[in-house]
Amino acid sequence: MLRHFAYLIALATLPVAPAAAQSLKADEIVSSIAVAAINPPIPVPGADGRVHLAYELHIDNNSRLFVTPDKIEAVDADGKVLGMLDGDALTAMMTSFSGKPPLIPPGGTATVFMDVSFAEGEALPETVYARVTATRELADGKGNPVPLGKDQPVPATYTFTGAPTPVSGKAVVVAPPLKGKHWVAVNGCCGTVTSHRGEIMPVNGQMRLPERFAIDWVKLDDKGQVFTGKADQLSSYAYYGTEVLSVADGTVVNLYNEADEQVPGEDPKGITTENIGGNMIVVDIGNGAFAFYAHLQRDSLKVKLGDKVKAGQPLALLGNTGNSTGPHLHFHVMDGPSPLDANGLPFTFNSFAGEGVLVDQDEAMEDGKPVKPDTTRLTGKMQARLPLNNQVVTFD
Repeated sequence: MLRHFAYLIALATLPVAPAAAQSLKADEIVSSIAVAAINPPIPVPGADGRVHLAYELHIDNNSRLFVTPDKIEAVDADGKVLGMLDGDALTAMMTSFSGKPPLIPPGGTATVFMDVSFAEGEALPETVYARVTATRELADGKGNPVPLGKDQPVPATYTFTGAPTPVSGKAVVVAPPLKGKHWVAVNGCCGTVTSHRGEIMPVNGQMRLPERFAIDWVKLDDKGQVFTGKADQLSSYAYYGTEVLSVADGTVVNLYNEADEQVPGEDPKGITTENIGGNMIVVDIGNGAFAFYAHLQRDSLKVKLGDKVKAGQPLALLGNTGNSTGPHLHFHVMDGPSPLDANGLPFTFNSFAGEGVLVDQDEAMEDGKPVKPDTTRLTGKMQARLPLNNQVVTFD
């Protein structure tokens, strides 16, 4: 019986003439998986003083084998390691759509969320590559993984380099959407798979990540509490109803004003793809960038479609509508006017002051306990920086 050519592809001992040889070159690896960046990364200066490349590697297992990525390195054209994920760190930054990370079953897919950062002023690569080390296993008669065995034409553990991804562009610089002290950047970028960072939204057959750099803004009072009183009462949240400001000059191109307030602490009700952002506003701020403000109070919108707005102009009031379990402002910048059919763009605020990092945010947001930020990092006056996950800031 003839064996399929793919089975013999790794055999290199047949006594054939060089002109008739059929084999892979040394740098051509039968990888079993295909790896590609969903979108090229755009550098963004973070509040930690480093420049971040936040992007995603999508992995397709185009084989009948089980494949486990053991290590993923971001490298430049010369093979210099720029960042690395392995072990528990890789598992934490990986989402599998057909199994438990990091194992990818036959025909399965997964996404790895990369955050490669550089010192300020350090030269950035023109292209970043993925160097992947992985282990593959056979499927037994019951569909469970078993060791590959020594008689197979491909090695069990292997390394390959691919997924070339260009690095270019600049982050959008905008003004803050709020004023005051003790605002917390919940579910922010970049090194943790949060409900924003990890949200992949296929629309019209394309993979979209509209919330890649999104932030949910909640506010601590001077005692370090998110709310006082009953957690399910909107009146317990002193910042509920805060004015939401335009971050730039622009034109209103999308809005919604039909969603009622949700009950804090309860699962949101009546959510559809139309109202998932609650009452919202989208402003075209130019150069292919759109500012998105979500979960606004019903009937608080001060603009209508087609209105021209200025930076700092009040747009609406902070609410708790749509897919929301507590009052907050969801804000991000994207490359289109649709909150779901778009990709998130990196942005920075022109000026803010860091107060530290909230390390026990669940106690503050779920239990209402007074909390204090860790003031050993992410503090001081900052310009043209992106607030990072759980950073507490003051907007002038």
